[in-house]
Amino acid sequence: MNTGSWSLKRRLLGLLLLVAGVVSALTTLLAYRAAHTEAEHAFDAQLVLVAETLAAIAADAGPDYAEHEFAEHAYRNALPVAYQVWSRRDGRDILLLRSANAPATVLTTVEGLSEASHEGRRWRFYLQREGGFSIVTGQDHASRDALTRELTLRILLPFLIGVPVLALAIWLTVDRALRPVASLAAAVEALEPDTLTPVANPAAQPREIAPLLKALNRLIERMASALASEQRFTADAAHELRTPLAALRIQAQVASRATAPADREHALAQVLNGVDRMHHLVEQLLTLARLEPAQAGTGFVAVELAEVAAAARRTLGNAAAARQQRIDSALAPASVTGNPVWLGIVARNLLDNAIRYTPPGGRIEVRSGRSGDFCVFEVRDDGPGLDAAARDGLRARFARGGDVDSEGCGLGLSIVDRIVRLHGGSLQLDDGLPHATGGGCGLAAIVALPCAETRIS
Repeated sequence: MNTGSWSLKRRLLGLLLLVAGVVSALTTLLAYRAAHTEAEHAFDAQLVLVAETLAAIAADAGPDYAEHEFAEHAYRNALPVAYQVWSRRDGRDILLLRSANAPATVLTTVEGLSEASHEGRRWRFYLQREGGFSIVTGQDHASRDALTRELTLRILLPFLIGVPVLALAIWLTVDRALRPVASLAAAVEALEPDTLTPVANPAAQPREIAPLLKALNRLIERMASALASEQRFTADAAHELRTPLAALRIQAQVASRATAPADREHALAQVLNGVDRMHHLVEQLLTLARLEPAQAGTGFVAVELAEVAAAARRTLGNAAAARQQRIDSALAPASVTGNPVWLGIVARNLLDNAIRYTPPGGRIEVRSGRSGDFCVFEVRDDGPGLDAAARDGLRARFARGGDVDSEGCGLGLSIVDRIVRLHGGSLQLDDGLPHATGGGCGLAAIVALPCAETRIS
């Protein structure tokens, strides 16, 4: 198991629950602060209201009956605050009435709302003087906070009950939202290595998965192409190498049994020729196999076709000289955008074909130049040539011209056609140079590629 892997579902669920929890905590805090502020205002208003009520009683009853009225009022109404009623008589304050939780001493001498400590606890007081009476009301902050917490809990209780429901809803939503990912994983798991096909595109899929599915299908197509190329290469190699190997075995057996030196040397020469042909065949097979999965644009740079053609002529000049063939060149500047290694293979294969199929003493022309928006590379010879019907099949694998006894393996033009198409160009086979003896002409291979400035634009 990969210890570095992690669950997208669990991470998404955790993040959503974390966000929901943080929002819930902030909401609770803000609700508590708001409730506390509102409760403070309400409690202060209550202190003032109680004081004004007591002051009204004192004013209506008069000094002689105030104490009796206060006692009756206290008996009938249990107020949620502590209070004292003082009367000024003969230059001194007399306590007329106090609540059960109020002491017999003065709680505060500060008029209006104030904070003070009483019996080691914080209290909120209100003092009002009116008509010879001093009314003090007070409330313990602890009781205020308890009422605030109770009020906050009542406000948040439905919300707190809804948090688990919200978590369950988030879990179900995340699970449902990620089902397409699980379906995609199951579809990929069902793929077989030997039958790679693109994953079916579901009718309803999230936009976020579409790029992944598209990239996955492109990868599957490239893998299928590579697999098909490998299978074709194996089949081609098995098909084409079987006959040369059998011939080599026969020639080696002839050489080993020959008693005459001339027969032995002839058999060994045939073995060497067979080895050379097999070497050439293997190189062409490997080149073709490398081209099959290649993507257009790989390693593309500015390439001058005249330089590519000149390099091919230098490489194969000795082979032409050995056959007493003449190679004429007319190389004009022609710049394209492409892979220089692949274009070199194109030039060498076309020139190699011309040398192989042109009789000794023949003539070959190599040209490069521009024709409109295309750069052209041509190889013409005065060999036996082919009619128009036979030329169309030369691009197929292992297709060979009329001279079946030549050393070619029938892959050269197939490779050239593949490379040219990867560069956005075309390969055309046409009439070549006229025969020196008259009556007929050779073969011309014409490659047309987009010029560099045309491709850029």
